[in-house]
Amino acid sequence: MEEQAQLITKIKHYLTTHGLVERLQLAVPVTVRFLAQGEYNQNFLIGTGSHQYVFRLNYGSQINAKNQIRYEYNALKWLERSGCTPRVCYVDDRKQDFNQGLLIMEFLHGRPLDYRTDMLTAAQIFGQIHQLPVDAAAEGTLIAEKDNILRARVAECQQLLQPVWGSKYVPDHAQHVLERALDTCRQNVDQEAFFKDQQLWRVNNTEVNSHNFIIGKQGWLIDWEKPVISHPVQDISQFLASTTTLWRTDIRLTQETKRAFIDKYLAITGFNRRDFLTALRIYHPYLMLRALSWSAMALDEYGSGEKALQNQEIYHKVQQYMQADFIDQAIKEQVLDEK
Repeated sequence: MEEQAQLITKIKHYLTTHGLVERLQLAVPVTVRFLAQGEYNQNFLIGTGSHQYVFRLNYGSQINAKNQIRYEYNALKWLERSGCTPRVCYVDDRKQDFNQGLLIMEFLHGRPLDYRTDMLTAAQIFGQIHQLPVDAAAEGTLIAEKDNILRARVAECQQLLQPVWGSKYVPDHAQHVLERALDTCRQNVDQEAFFKDQQLWRVNNTEVNSHNFIIGKQGWLIDWEKPVISHPVQDISQFLASTTTLWRTDIRLTQETKRAFIDKYLAITGFNRRDFLTALRIYHPYLMLRALSWSAMALDEYGSGEKALQNQEIYHKVQQYMQADFIDQAIKEQVLDEK
């Protein structure tokens, strides 16, 4: 708590000395309070009333970006046209006042997505974002997975799992399951040709759990740490996966709920239904392997004490995901039973 209080004092000083109090029309004295912490970021709420913003400090990159905070800032600027993402106001990647890169974006009032009531709102959000055709600005800014959507997952999982093999913190059974699944996915990467033939490339968030949505006067998708240009099935597969819905809740989506979501999403985007469902069937095993590989890596990091930012809720969740009964079922999951 003392360290957090010192950081809040430092943020207030930064806002004052860099002219941001005036620029953002913040009330004086400036109000700063802790908002939330993830695996790679700390977020603080600055301001009051109608002039409230998120002050975000970055502690690492999940995508090995050379300049993570600038990557996120550029993505948010491009995505503003969707009307479903936060407007970003400021970025500082010099790391002079703080050891971390930082950005400031608007604070959106609302609550996390509720899978029981907000699935069609989520379909609307995804639809509006995935309607946006990739242009030269996005191409020049974001990582693209046009030629390697499956190979990228395999490579990512291989990297995530490197510290997991032989780890005393990850159960042996989970390691064996992941090893077999990785081998299966590696053998089937030629299915990638299907995605190249479709040429359906969009900006994907790639972290679409319920708490990365804000539901208020409308719906927004936030937390754009690691967007990529890829087939839109990447976001939809992850959104519907059990590892995602169970991340912050105890909900597994029914087939009926999933179909209603897909129906609305496809109505908004106009994507071909048969092709999209084929893409979903091909991609989902890779998504599940990635989700479980990350969980195994995180469990090893927590167990070894290597995590810079500790989140006990996440620690307990990845422990659950590595249990035999869970991982055996998850690794075989088919996201939708519709052909």
